[in-house]
Amino acid sequence: ARWCGAHGEDAENNRLLLAQLSDVPNDRRAARFVSSCVLALPAEIADAAGLAPEVAVTGEWEGRILRAEQGTNGFGYDPLFEPAEAPGQSSAELTPERKDELSHRGKALQQLVPALRALAQSAQ
Repeated sequence: ARWCGAHGEDAENNRLLLAQLSDVPNDRRAARFVSSCVLALPAEIADAAGLAPEVAVTGEWEGRILRAEQGTNGFGYDPLFEPAEAPGQSSAELTPERKDELSHRGKALQQLVPALRALAQSAQ
């Protein structure tokens, strides 16, 4: 989010990234988005749900950096990130549902579902 120095300057970040990778061959443009999420609970609530006080998960999304922006959906590096599961497309060309399914955030949050279910059941 701050690659060019200012937070939220997606266009500038993308231009800088493309310039810095301009001489990098396609076979060396591997990329990965990583998202870590933690569900932190007070000890008594965690105990009641049969959970650890902190449940930490990590989701990863493999792909590569394209040579030019593609697509208009999403934000940040989405127009430059080609997911391994969608060759020829950027993540900015995926439907929101497909992106949620494949993304690092979606993968991390999916891992929290069992803990959230246990928490919800213990509250009943």
